[in-house]
Amino acid sequence: MKIQLPRDKLKEILQIVNNICPQKTDLNVLNYFYLLAKNDEIYISATDLELNYQTKFPARILKEGKVLIPARQFEKIIDNFYENEIILETKDNFLEIRGEKSVSTLPGLSYEEFPTFSEINFDKYFEIDNENFEDYLNRLYPILATSDIRPEYSGIYFDLSGEKLNLVATDTIRLGVQKIKSQFFETNFEKISVMIPRRIIQEYRSLKRKTGKLKIYFEENQITFEILNHFLTTKLLTIEYPNYSQFVSPTSFLFTFLVDRDEILKSLKLAKVFLDQFKETELNFDLETNQLEIYTKNELLGENKNNLTIEVKENNLNDKEFKIKFHLDFLFDGFDAIDSEKILGGFFTGFGGESTPIYLKSPIDDDFVYVSVHR
Repeated sequence: MKIQLPRDKLKEILQIVNNICPQKTDLNVLNYFYLLAKNDEIYISATDLELNYQTKFPARILKEGKVLIPARQFEKIIDNFYENEIILETKDNFLEIRGEKSVSTLPGLSYEEFPTFSEINFDKYFEIDNENFEDYLNRLYPILATSDIRPEYSGIYFDLSGEKLNLVATDTIRLGVQKIKSQFFETNFEKISVMIPRRIIQEYRSLKRKTGKLKIYFEENQITFEILNHFLTTKLLTIEYPNYSQFVSPTSFLFTFLVDRDEILKSLKLAKVFLDQFKETELNFDLETNQLEIYTKNELLGENKNNLTIEVKENNLNDKEFKIKFHLDFLFDGFDAIDSEKILGGFFTGFGGESTPIYLKSPIDDDFVYVSVHR
């Protein structure tokens, strides 16, 4: 094999490859990526057996062939390579990395040892604008980041029925539901409910260039993301997901209120200074004077009180005051995720009467709903 290609293109691919190749593994072959030169194109594959990565791009093929390359050592060489064009050539069991003024060599492995990939079936697809999809994920990602509380829910639940699509995340303490209207996506199937594993979401978010469309291909046992000729594939998770719809549309509230988003975020940021190891803050509502006090206490640092003016909308309580404690980070994530000047909040009695969750959304629409239980 002998090929010539730009250093910058190779660096871009290697950043993805090294995210896929495991840091520590008992299988030495997983530290390598597969490179095939054929028909004026370069094909590259990497895997950690949980997530597979594949891509192809045009290059100058001087001699066709294939090789396994040690990913991390190769990336270090390319990072420090100071010439714009690189020639890669296999000689016996070694790979030669050459420019006009420098030559490096790396040992290779027999490509027969590399794991084989399942072929991707492109029949069943879902397509959406990358920028929109990333924005939806950013709202849900704080919940996804703590989903290890219940590993079986560690992912985004993709719930499509007809023209309705919900992206759902939960860590069993809080729930986020992003509703997407049919005009924002295209698909050739009507119904599917699957858990997209967190790992493929993480790698998708780490990609540097995500212009254009994201295509997602669904198969019986696997899912593939296609972005600008990059393919990420992983196995689908089979679980029975909780009935989240009952939390998204409570039948009645104890009370609801409007609050300025920027004001409450500023207050919660200041309250974070006084957090202790339990990260607990108290919300004290005066429903008669339309005031909200955010109270945080730390035995070592002191205490903090912030008072905000709210607008009580619906009140089904007999009491004039209402007090409740929350994990401050979880509370902040909810208000931060809603892109609206005002935020509609409310409290309802949880199923079984064991909790009083907070419910947050824009007062204009319910495209994104955030629910969190109290401490």
